[in-house]
Amino acid sequence: MLFVVDANVVISSLIKKGITFTVFKYNASIKHCEFIAPEFLFSEINMEKIQSLTKLSKEDIEKTFSLITEQIEFILFSKFADRLPAAMNINFKDSPYLALALTYKCPIFSGDKGLKRQTKVEVFSPRELLDLFKYK
Repeated sequence: MLFVVDANVVISSLIKKGITFTVFKYNASIKHCEFIAPEFLFSEINMEKIQSLTKLSKEDIEKTFSLITEQIEFILFSKFADRLPAAMNINFKDSPYLALALTYKCPIFSGDKGLKRQTKVEVFSPRELLDLFKYK
């Protein structure tokens, strides 16, 4: 199953090895999901800030980041730019992720409660995605 990954699940995994990290770790071994994300996801990740918010070592953060990014295909903006106006009408803040999901007709993997409230694109929380793994 294909999912758009938003920055908040990547950041969450880098700060704390909780449920979100478990999703990526589990998927790395079973390859149940395919993940895509807009290329600019990298610009939303501030490693210095993450380092200041976590008790994990820099090496552990780097290993986790590699585990996650190896599973994600990064998509050029030009591949989903035509869906951006519609996505901006749904949720301006998360419009690139919504535009990508609309283009690929797939759900989003996110812990963002605001994104979850919109009704145009299905959004799976980390817990919901982990539960989906367990029942497959």
